[in-house]
Amino acid sequence: MKKTLLIAGVVASFCFGSAFAQKIAKKTPLHPLQKTTQTHNEVPVRCATPVPGTEWDTWFNGLVEKFQQEMGSSKLSSMPSYTIPVIVHVIHNGEAVGTGSNISNAQVNSQITVLNNDFAGTGLNNALCPSAFTSIKANTGISFCMATKNPSGVTLATPGIDRVNRNTAGFSAPPYSSTTYIDGTIKPATIWNPTLYCNIWVLNLGGGLLGYATFPTGTGLSGITGSGTMTTDGVVIGYSYFGDVGTVSAPYDEGRTTTHEIGHWLGLRHINGDSNCGSDFVTDTPTQDALHGGCISSSTPYHVNTCGAGTSPNGEMTMNFMDYTDDDCMYMFTNGQSARFQTCMANGTHRVGLQASSVNLCNSTPVAPTAAFTFSGGTHCTATPHTFTNTSSGTPTSYLWAVSPSAGVTITTATSASPTITFTNPGTYSVTLTATNAQGSDNDVQTFVVSSCAGGSCDTISNFNFATHTVSLYGSGGFGYASGHNDYLDKAKADFFAASSYPAGYLINQAFYFFAKNTDGSGGAST
Repeated sequence: MKKTLLIAGVVASFCFGSAFAQKIAKKTPLHPLQKTTQTHNEVPVRCATPVPGTEWDTWFNGLVEKFQQEMGSSKLSSMPSYTIPVIVHVIHNGEAVGTGSNISNAQVNSQITVLNNDFAGTGLNNALCPSAFTSIKANTGISFCMATKNPSGVTLATPGIDRVNRNTAGFSAPPYSSTTYIDGTIKPATIWNPTLYCNIWVLNLGGGLLGYATFPTGTGLSGITGSGTMTTDGVVIGYSYFGDVGTVSAPYDEGRTTTHEIGHWLGLRHINGDSNCGSDFVTDTPTQDALHGGCISSSTPYHVNTCGAGTSPNGEMTMNFMDYTDDDCMYMFTNGQSARFQTCMANGTHRVGLQASSVNLCNSTPVAPTAAFTFSGGTHCTATPHTFTNTSSGTPTSYLWAVSPSAGVTITTATSASPTITFTNPGTYSVTLTATNAQGSDNDVQTFVVSSCAGGSCDTISNFNFATHTVSLYGSGGFGYASGHNDYLDKAKADFFAASSYPAGYLINQAFYFFAKNTDGSGGAST
């Protein structure tokens, strides 16, 4: 929509909290007509991305107009393509990988797939685009890759993922309801250079908030509300709304929260201009009176010219990623929105270097894996399961474990990434991990020494070290404990020794138990 009104202000609302069911497997795509309608008057606020204000709008809109003029005059032979390296900071509470906020690698990777499909115009349900909008549904020319190296140039064992235990980092306990705390504490402690990476933080958000993002900024602009800095630039997403597998929660379980927030990160406003019939400064999106929730079940066109004659002759674009509809029911950017992405990538302070960094950080040439594994130190005993942990790099697709000599050796699953191995016999063994992918294989061979670890006998003398233990007797005599049925026709006898029989102030830090049996109650040999 194209209007002369400039909107200033700050949006800091939070989404309504809900109890969502866990989604284990990707569900079959639904047609919007199969879903329940939620009118725009009932819509929850999905994000807390602030509105940038008039100075930013004036600067950025001028650049967009210049880009569109150059495209129209053929100064640009074709729309540029950009690849953006992504690093996902998984902020967790010490859970095992794949549990709770410490989401699995598969869940992270699924989100990158969703982004690439959505920005290419091929995402879930895109074929449902109304005929009036199909000609402006965009392939934006923007793609995303998992960064392969950290800022020091070290190859990442798991591309694109940086796991941070909040306990080790000293962060407060989740959930995080304050964007101020995230921006002021978590982001500065974990961010990677935003001129080289798109930083995404995935954590346990509170208050029903799904996510938020920073807007791009430019040289010469003063402190713009909501714009990213070297310590804050990027996107924040609740872990239950990231990706489309794993711990995601319906109806925000198709990765579209991240698509929406990356839209902000690349310069898009909400489709209603963050106000009733406002402007998003995009020429091919219809004017919209409000943001919509749920899925609109009425037949298209929906809300024709609600904001006035000629403002939305084909209805409102409720399926646009910059609306608030459910994940199943948003599935398009427009060519006009794509022009803003292109402008952002060519001019944003923290965006212009991303394409160049992708050459180094997005290694598109697959490589063979480097096999590696670890195991715990100390003494390794027979008949005890020992865990061998795979730490291979290079994205292996299969594993094979072997032990030599193999006699008396049991491997739980020789083709798993991190098996347990039990050794019946003591000795020195060679443990081999072979990691393989389509580009080749690699072996890591390590020596593993196993001991019998036989326990000591339980005779009363050999289990005491009289050189280091002080043994004092403060009470004796009496029956003591007599367990089981006995001649007294009961199950047990016990003697009481008064506290007065012990020296004052003694602290008992060890106890030794002597067991005895007597014959016939008339005395005799004891053991």
